[in-house]
Amino acid sequence: MTIETLPSRLGEAALVALSVPEVGDDARRCKARVELRIGQQGSTVVLWQGVEGGPVIRLAADATIWIEVFSRAPAPGYHSLGALRRMVAGFAVDADELALAQALPFLERLVQRMRESMVDGRCSPAPRHERNALAHLQGRYVELGSTEAGSDWAYSETCGPAQAPALLMLHTAGADARQWHGLMGIDALRSQWSMHAFDLPGHGRSPLPAGRPNWHWELTEADYVRWVIQYLDAVGLERVVLMGCSMGAAIALPLLARYPERFVGAALLEVPYRSPGRRSPYLNSPEVHGGRLAAAWVGSLLSPTTPRAGHDDASWIYSQGAPGVYDGDLAFYSDDFDAHAHTAAIDASRTPLWLLTGDYDYSATPADSRRVAQEIAGAQFIEMQGMGHFPMVEDPIALARWLEQPLQQLRERAVT
Repeated sequence: MTIETLPSRLGEAALVALSVPEVGDDARRCKARVELRIGQQGSTVVLWQGVEGGPVIRLAADATIWIEVFSRAPAPGYHSLGALRRMVAGFAVDADELALAQALPFLERLVQRMRESMVDGRCSPAPRHERNALAHLQGRYVELGSTEAGSDWAYSETCGPAQAPALLMLHTAGADARQWHGLMGIDALRSQWSMHAFDLPGHGRSPLPAGRPNWHWELTEADYVRWVIQYLDAVGLERVVLMGCSMGAAIALPLLARYPERFVGAALLEVPYRSPGRRSPYLNSPEVHGGRLAAAWVGSLLSPTTPRAGHDDASWIYSQGAPGVYDGDLAFYSDDFDAHAHTAAIDASRTPLWLLTGDYDYSATPADSRRVAQEIAGAQFIEMQGMGHFPMVEDPIALARWLEQPLQQLRERAVT
């Protein structure tokens, strides 16, 4: 693809992408006209006509940027519209913010399928989802504790030998324990670990905490820490290896700092240092479909090179969250959390710590996670090439390879 052929290639790719039912259906819901502009004085390619008199969304960048965006494996920062807006200075969006929020699920999917068309000449077929974990999972509700308002409950899933070392896995903001099904479906892991994952109260299959009203969620560090310790107590786990991703990795830092006796050590995925700017007023707005926007909001954080089935799983889980839960979790993750407040109190000689972060993650970047590791003497950092913000959903098989050494050493420590 050259600068001269770029406009025609983009137009052809848009037509192919729009012929895919999932993209075409999204397009018909989009009232905005979508234009892609190449350079300040260059060509304009109309990706979608919209409706007469509707808003206009213009995506503008130099040809070199667009060529990178639509390459087979775009560099981190060029892999989605969300990444472009945050990381690439030469990219600009001219649009009303409400119109953009309403159209974003369509736009992100359109860009993904256009990339497939430009690279392979077609869009990939719908993925085949493997559900290896489901035959091995045992689910139950666990009473975490009671307050004056009543009891708090969490839905828990486990697999593996009960006598094996315990691995507790904490999900990301706005999601639930289904994110760990990929790892729980790997025979080699399930044979060596008693694997535990639970939906935080108010998430997934867990009811709201006692006394909390619908649709007015706001997570606090104090509640999160309390629920994790209560879960360990309720299921009779004295010490566990801790794994969390994103928000689940963030809360691991105060847990390791305050309760080192409960943890053998930790392998944490996508640890932020601080992650401001992840909230949007449209994640809980009557003018925007919150589930569709949440799916697009996180979809932009996924690696463009991981399997399509992983992309679909990650966005599907987020599309099912209750109104306000994702944004309320981000009140903790994006507004309140500061890794520096906890790093000095963590002793990696007592609780060995690995931090693993994908190179496509712009919410908790490799630089952020490396900075956290540098503040904790003895902590080890691994940058995972080709991974995004949700590696356990995107590509659990590839993640298991990255985790092999950390988990082997943590398991050896757990059984001594």
